[in-house]
Amino acid sequence: MSNQSSSMMIPVVIAAIVAFVAASAVVLIPKMRASKPNETVGTPSGIVDSGATSGETIIPGQPPEILADMKILPFQLINHDGLPVDETMFDGKVTIMDFFFTRCPGPCPQMTSELRRIQQSLDGTGVRIVSFSVDADHDGPVVMRQYAHQNNADLATWTFVTGDPDQVANLAIDGLGFALQQAEPSPDAPTDGPNILHPTHFMLVGPDRRILAIARSNDAEHVDLLVAGARRLAESLDGG
Repeated sequence: MSNQSSSMMIPVVIAAIVAFVAASAVVLIPKMRASKPNETVGTPSGIVDSGATSGETIIPGQPPEILADMKILPFQLINHDGLPVDETMFDGKVTIMDFFFTRCPGPCPQMTSELRRIQQSLDGTGVRIVSFSVDADHDGPVVMRQYAHQNNADLATWTFVTGDPDQVANLAIDGLGFALQQAEPSPDAPTDGPNILHPTHFMLVGPDRRILAIARSNDAEHVDLLVAGARRLAESLDGG
């Protein structure tokens, strides 16, 4: 597609996105970044079919063409053990992913609590959780392991990821179409950390790195549908 054609489609994409996911604090936006140009682009290759049926969506009302436009772009980051991870961590697995930071003065505690409930609900299914920190200056491996311990996260199936902020931003903005930016600190914030506006959704990623569904973390109905979809997909991979 030419640059001219891409630019003509932006208003259509915006309208479709806003129609099905109005975020509580952050909404999906077109794939552009105000502060810096795109650093990394790419398309997964050598991956397997997730088994999603064409025309059907896990959460009703989410346009398949919008989900298809959301990509897990290449990255090279580290996990809570300080070990390198990249986009292949999603391959062959069913994953629920989100963005967070440990000093978050806003939605992160609720999101982490909900993910802990999800992890318990999906115990034994093989579904994994991956949480990307948007505050790499503070959230190193030691801090993330402490955070995981404080929140009773089972690190056997829940991976916390940190590293180059530009790569995390590239994943969130250019790959998935979310807003991610610094904001003015709130005077009544419970912590002295930064105020980073970041996605507050959970995303279901198939074993081929396709985005199969997204759910607002504070929408119980959509979260339950996402969890049910993750369970079904995991069972299908196991031949159940």
